[in-house]
Amino acid sequence: MATKVLEKWKIIEEIRRQVDGANDRMLPSTVVRGRQNPLHHGFAGRLAQARKASRMTGAALSLAVNMSVNAAWGLEAGGRLPRLDTVEKLASVLKVSPCWLAYGVELPCEAAENAGVGGLPARLLGLRQERGLSRRELGRMAGTSDNFVQMTETGTTVPNIAKVEQLAKALQVSVCWMAFGLGSPDLPARRRPRSDTPPAPAPSA
Repeated sequence: MATKVLEKWKIIEEIRRQVDGANDRMLPSTVVRGRQNPLHHGFAGRLAQARKASRMTGAALSLAVNMSVNAAWGLEAGGRLPRLDTVEKLASVLKVSPCWLAYGVELPCEAAENAGVGGLPARLLGLRQERGLSRRELGRMAGTSDNFVQMTETGTTVPNIAKVEQLAKALQVSVCWMAFGLGSPDLPARRRPRSDTPPAPAPSA
């Protein structure tokens, strides 16, 4: 029995080493040559980098944000994309910007009113109405559905980082503002620089 347990742990450790090694040299597997890839494409690599910089194991990070013990490893492996609220929790524990973690965008701006994931329904509803769009129209423009837009606006569901980026692109607003209420909703005249290096922590007060 003890031999079987030891062999199982050896297999688990080997998988973890492979995951860390893959993330060290990670490039999104779905990179499309000739056009810009979505900003969320590098999330797995950024998460692995931030976790290592914090000297945390995947299990410790998972437990710190109330996820199952292997959840962080799964996210780093690129098997699925996290919801916005998960990213916000991960960023808080790892002491990095949620917008950098989700989208690779460094945005040293003040938080807007109703900032955070909890303000997403109000931001989306207000902007859609300001644009004079129906839920069906926005759903079609964003490649989702009117039901998804309604559920997001009412807070019934918390979308993942890819879906929010689709909404921001359709509405032509900053994804950092849409997702987390950071900065201005206006798109910059030039594309914001992307970075896979965590921004330096703010100096202590």
